[in-house]
Amino acid sequence: MASSSNIRAGAAYIELYTKDNRLTKGLNAAAAKLKAFGAGITSVGTKLAGIGAGVVAPFVGAAKVFADMGSDLLDMSQRTGLSVEALSELGYAADQTGADMATLEAGLRRMQRTILDASDGMASAVEALGHLGLSVADLQGLSPEDQFKLIAERLSQVEDATMRAGLAMVLLGRSGTRLLPLFQEGAAGIEELQQRARELGLTISTDDAQAA
Repeated sequence: MASSSNIRAGAAYIELYTKDNRLTKGLNAAAAKLKAFGAGITSVGTKLAGIGAGVVAPFVGAAKVFADMGSDLLDMSQRTGLSVEALSELGYAADQTGADMATLEAGLRRMQRTILDASDGMASAVEALGHLGLSVADLQGLSPEDQFKLIAERLSQVEDATMRAGLAMVLLGRSGTRLLPLFQEGAAGIEELQQRARELGLTISTDDAQAA
């Protein structure tokens, strides 16, 4: 499987899709990467379905898929503050536990709003964090990715299922309950899935997203 670093814009795409059997290999690599992002990026999923089996108009179709994929990830990175690399890996992790990129992004954005609310003294946000043994001070200064993992770790330690689900909804909105399977093994479980994404070559770099 081609790694993301082997997929570049311009002449590299032509090289990938025109020499020997690289057309099929390139599309298979693209399919593996894009599938990992789940149904959340629907525009990418739809285009992937269109090129997956028949390989019709491969160069144009594949280039369009990569362009949309890069645009979606870069836009999501700007909206959430997470790197493209982290989003691509967390997208794979979410997909493996029954969620998708849209759910992941919604949860991340609601988490950030909750932290802001807690910093402003909103009682419900402060109380929800307090149930996890956290305060705003514990979260400030951490990257959004690390904030997400810390909250995931503490939620995984809540034994009462009803309390766990309720806290997830307060902290992460309606996406919270859909993300609970991702949180089951805490931060270590998320990091294990991220490592798996790296091993499979599914991590998309910022440079690759921009080149797409």
